[in-house]
Amino acid sequence: MKFIHIADVHLGATPDAGMPWSQERFEAIRNTFQKIIQLTEKKQADLLLIAGDLFHRQPLRRELKEINYLFSTLTYTRVVIIAGNHDYIRENSPYLNFSWSDNVTLLSSGTMTSVYFKEFNTEVHGLSYHQPEIREPLYDSCRAPSDGRIHVLLAHGGDAAHIPISTTALAGSGFHYIALGHIHQPKIFKNTFIAYAGSLEPLDKTDIGKRGYILGEATLKECKISWRALAHSQYSNLMLTTTRDTTTEELLDQIRPVLAANPNDIYRIQLTGFRDPEITFNRDAILNAGRVVEVLDRTEPEYDLHTLSIDHSHDLISYYIKALSGEDATPIHRKALYYGLRALLNP
Repeated sequence: MKFIHIADVHLGATPDAGMPWSQERFEAIRNTFQKIIQLTEKKQADLLLIAGDLFHRQPLRRELKEINYLFSTLTYTRVVIIAGNHDYIRENSPYLNFSWSDNVTLLSSGTMTSVYFKEFNTEVHGLSYHQPEIREPLYDSCRAPSDGRIHVLLAHGGDAAHIPISTTALAGSGFHYIALGHIHQPKIFKNTFIAYAGSLEPLDKTDIGKRGYILGEATLKECKISWRALAHSQYSNLMLTTTRDTTTEELLDQIRPVLAANPNDIYRIQLTGFRDPEITFNRDAILNAGRVVEVLDRTEPEYDLHTLSIDHSHDLISYYIKALSGEDATPIHRKALYYGLRALLNP
């Protein structure tokens, strides 16, 4: 049985709202989802598993119709969906009475249910969220029957407020594959059949790194899976170390080539090191250099300790410098020295 596992698509989300590229990110989420549909057809996958949060919020009926049309174009594939904590099923949710294409199954119950596909001898188990938080570890006691079928668990959670998950408990559950959602960072648990596909596209500046999907094949004897990158963009950290002589223009000369080489990517820039105490780096200029979502300036002012000691030989500053800058001074002493000098010199 061949399958593709995705999760946390978050259709309708607008990452980096207010930034010049935010509308493009909105469209990229939709476009990447369409790519998954095309890829599923090309691979002739038996199953497309969607492990929650297909939508960023409660879907409208027209949105379900649009997505259902895409599913209906699949000629080989059965689609199984669960609702996650973002698109959880409310009392009046369109999820409850929507008429899906014949190849689509929404496991809409808040308790464990399943669907069996005789043509490839596979039963998919799962439950949907009916509220935004579920604090009980509902999956830890799940067990697959020994009945000659391939058993797959579709699950969404993994933190204290959203169905805590014990991978140790699941490792002995008897499922041939466990398709997880909710955690946006992709992860395949070593020596197991358990994996987070991660989000299809990164959704905010904390989603560092590549995003994509899992391609797998399961038999009664084994399950082989591999994670594949697909996202249009990725968030990256760019770390720059400064010195007392570094200027904003010098930083921009280092940043611009990196941004130009990766035009689809979005950067969080972190400055570390030291700077001239009399200057402040121009954060707005760095933000405007391209797709920069955040600038973290963690530099410290580098004072001329010798000159300061001479100029303040008869006051507290010289004693303060002597106490914290000796041969035994640690990095913590050095940091305390610079913080203290900043306060003493700029009362």
